Amino acid sequence: MNAPEKYTVRVFWQKRGNARYISHLDTQRAITRALIRSGLPLYYSQGFNPHPKLVFALPVSIYQEALYDVFDIDLCERLPSDTVYERLSAVMPSDMPVIKAAYPKKKLKELRYASYEITLETDLSAEEVLSRFAGEVTVEKKSKSKTENVDISPMIKSLSAKQRDGAVLLKAVLSAASDAYLNPKYLVDFLGGEVRYSQTVRTALLDGHLKLLD
Repeated sequence: MNAPEKYTVRVFWQKRGNARYISHLDTQRAITRALIRSGLPLYYSQGFNPHPKLVFALPVSIYQEALYDVFDIDLCERLPSDTVYERLSAVMPSDMPVIKAAYPKKKLKELRYASYEITLETDLSAEEVLSRFAGEVTVEKKSKSKTENVDISPMIKSLSAKQRDGAVLLKAVLSAASDAYLNPKYLVDFLGGEVRYSQTVRTALLDGHLKLLD
């Protein structure tokens, strides 16, 4: 029996508010349940445990928010993108709203950068925060197999900072390539005890030309 034809649709959504406390695994489960409730003609994987095919561009870490996030789903029918948007909007959790749906113009593997706004509660001025990142930016990075000190400065595309509401707003464009992903938490870690509190919001996913991943 031949597998049905499939059509990939890109869903643009946000993860904000209380959703930032949810792990990626639980986020994936919540979205899968929403997809099933939506009544969309989902394309299911083959095998003993069929499930809707769902591919995320770049999940944010727990405690981080995203105003621009992306996942791809496969359908068995080529529906109008507005129909996909409307059906998903009706069932997605309130803290994970859908912005739009569209047939993708670029492949997810074209993702190269992500932009962030990081609010820092600190006694440092905006100028002092930026001065900390001049030169090498060495942090301790942990993996499953080892812990090592790494200079992350080559993965920082751009940084700017300004004072806002008694805090420092740090804007960063960081590498998001599959082989050179930089979690923005390392910028906060680098500042160490000089930051009392921080909140990170991803604002965009970008290709190699710093254009939106659409």
